[in-house]
Amino acid sequence: MEFMIDGLVQFEAEIQSIKNIRSRVIWPDSEGPWIEGGIEDLMVHFTYAGWTAYNLGCALSMALSSKDENLGGSVSDLMTRMISSMGAIQLAEIRLTPGAMDELKRDHLEP
Repeated sequence: MEFMIDGLVQFEAEIQSIKNIRSRVIWPDSEGPWIEGGIEDLMVHFTYAGWTAYNLGCALSMALSSKDENLGGSVSDLMTRMISSMGAIQLAEIRLTPGAMDELKRDHLEP
């Protein structure tokens, strides 16, 4: 994503396969590097994002993308269960095709 909201820690992941995932954490005024690895690395990195959000007193946002709809859906379900077990109070899911995601990025208007 190309925009950041104050008071929000954002976790992004690009899922190519179960063993080829890259993710990063973006928080107000900074962003971390892309971390590459498998599903285990994704879980550890997500835990770090949650801990960072907690320490900063921010909400946590998660954006997952995958060209493989089944794989992306499976990882999304896994992450949703993990978030729920951590006591999250609000969850929302939006699924976009790659074309819709490109259109969203292209047409995004800053306030």
